[in-house]
Amino acid sequence: MKKYGIFSALFLLILAVPALLMLLKPDREFSENENRFLAARPEVSAESVGSGKFQEQMEDWLSEQFPARDLWMSSGTVIKKAAGFRDIGGAYLGKDGYYLEMHTPDSFDWAKYRRNLEYLADLAAECDVPATALLIPCAASAMPEMLPAGASSYGARAAYEAACEAMPGVTLPDVTAALQAAPEVQRYYRTDHHWTAAGALIGYNCLMNGAGAYTGTPERFSSGFSGTTFSKTLDPSAQTDTVEIFPNPDTVTASADGEEIPVYDLTAADRKDKYMVYLGGNHGLVTITGGVQNGKTLLVLKDSFANALAPLLTADYETVMLVDLRYYPGSVRSLIRTVQPDELLFVYEMSNAAANDDFVKLLLP
Repeated sequence: MKKYGIFSALFLLILAVPALLMLLKPDREFSENENRFLAARPEVSAESVGSGKFQEQMEDWLSEQFPARDLWMSSGTVIKKAAGFRDIGGAYLGKDGYYLEMHTPDSFDWAKYRRNLEYLADLAAECDVPATALLIPCAASAMPEMLPAGASSYGARAAYEAACEAMPGVTLPDVTAALQAAPEVQRYYRTDHHWTAAGALIGYNCLMNGAGAYTGTPERFSSGFSGTTFSKTLDPSAQTDTVEIFPNPDTVTASADGEEIPVYDLTAADRKDKYMVYLGGNHGLVTITGGVQNGKTLLVLKDSFANALAPLLTADYETVMLVDLRYYPGSVRSLIRTVQPDELLFVYEMSNAAANDDFVKLLLP
């Protein structure tokens, strides 16, 4: 009986130590590995307990503030891989070291996708500005050969054809076909959901129909990049990626929301998210000038895939303005009336376009 009592005491101690540490230590506000803010300790109130909100927040807090959480996640991945799991934490364990975001056919919101594209098409028609949409497939849809056996992603071909129906007055370069036609090139990062500099260059050439003015070659910026899909697994055996940037003239400058920013934020070399080298990340409104002197202005509505593309566009447009609806509080229609751009460009990864709730902002007068 004494032996069982010792084991029971040890078991209780194992449970008690993490709980005590969680109560005594300050919360971690941000996980650099996962590149997101973590749940904070919830406040107790009769209303939150009665509604069940407190219990949900407590569950999130316990999960995200658990001591040595990253170590447990990493250890869990090792065990799951050994057990034959093909996906972990929302990422497929693909071939050739790829970790691919899971966007299954069932999870792709086709109705919202079409509605959002119709918002963009209506904007272009009502503002009477020539418009082009560069709709980029996710890595798993662009490279289905890298998926594990039996896995699937939404159909990029079906998404492209749906866009052609929803946006009859908008030019739609087939960037899916262009990306799939270059298997010899690393088009996407192995550990991140974004396309690489080489992938962005393929997108640029597709957009410009091979007649773009940019002629530079990507240069190495930093190695050791472990991105968003790695963060879903924290797999200790994952290969890291190399990030490249495009050389631009010294005359090219940028501002974001009224403040000067670098076109390439070189301090990103010291951060986990090295993709932030492009414009320092996402902003509401970015203006890039100082490239070609031809008087042409391009207004881009975009997600983060456009950040790697933007430096190339400075060879074809004197002013490139980038609007991210997630962070831009103003009216895009009003901005178009003020700026009077020569062209509109929409740059979105397809699953982002199917999940974004900010397109309704385009209805603002």
